[in-house]
Amino acid sequence: MKFKISNDTTRAAVIAYLNKLPEGKEYDCTIERHKVKRSLDQNALYWLWNKCIGNELGYTKDDVHNLLATKFLGMKKIKDFDGGWIEVPMETKTLDTAQFTDYLNRIQVFASAELGIILPDPADLAFASFEDYYKDRI
Repeated sequence: MKFKISNDTTRAAVIAYLNKLPEGKEYDCTIERHKVKRSLDQNALYWLWNKCIGNELGYTKDDVHNLLATKFLGMKKIKDFDGGWIEVPMETKTLDTAQFTDYLNRIQVFASAELGIILPDPADLAFASFEDYYKDRI
């Protein structure tokens, strides 16, 4: 059973549920602070930026995604099919909205300073034409 505890009422419901569990059995219980996943708007902006960078440098948007994740999030080791270990980029889907905002800011600065690519955000006046140009590319 998974619960989202946000106030005294939901906390009481969890306690009531736990109190009803049968005696004589063991249970695992994990409590984690809730993280708000990145927003759909953040996700759309991120993939638009990946298309732009890919188009400008000759990469696919997925290649750009992997390169950016490696550069700014680092690598993790996973077990491969043969039982060995390989390194793969950290996953952006684990980032909450604040972490993803930081990630986007780092990409925007990097693209401008190191790649010479200006990545506007939705608040910029030029964003609509930027979005129209890149949304159907790659």
